[in-house]
Amino acid sequence: SFGPIPPLTIESIGYGAGDLDFDEQGNILRLIVGVAADAAQHGDTVLLLETNLDDVTGEVVGYCVERLLQAGALDVFSTAIQMKKGRPATKLSVLCRPSDQSVMQALLFSETGTLGIRRSLQERCTLERRSVEVATEWGAVTGKVAQWPDGSVDFSPEYESCKTVATRHGVPLRVVLE
Repeated sequence: SFGPIPPLTIESIGYGAGDLDFDEQGNILRLIVGVAADAAQHGDTVLLLETNLDDVTGEVVGYCVERLLQAGALDVFSTAIQMKKGRPATKLSVLCRPSDQSVMQALLFSETGTLGIRRSLQERCTLERRSVEVATEWGAVTGKVAQWPDGSVDFSPEYESCKTVATRHGVPLRVVLE
């Protein structure tokens, strides 16, 4: 069968040609030898939407970012770029599920007034992760625990949860994050 190569570390690739000639296709074989990707790593396909904005204020970009995240974007980021004739501009990038394409595009068009959006599907590899709640001296803080391929784990606190605790108790945010 034909299809994408599964996640693996390629060790070698070999090619060979057969003796028979076929009208419909070549008589060629490619063999890929490798080791399957670590079970702790998962993958999926995301959609990357990008547009260059040279006539939009920073406030409009910020508002658009908020709306995209509220609508379910996986991530949104902006990059300072320079366009033709030296014009400063912002490249706005949105990562989302492919099923959310129409919602995200509609927001980009309506909020920025852009005339075009580039689209590309991206394969990504992610670590296994789960949401957890940890006790602190100021109360519970939520975060994510990621499992690394070697079995070790790492905790990352959620900003909004830490912000709420810091505000409620008058503690510096950096202290709660630690």
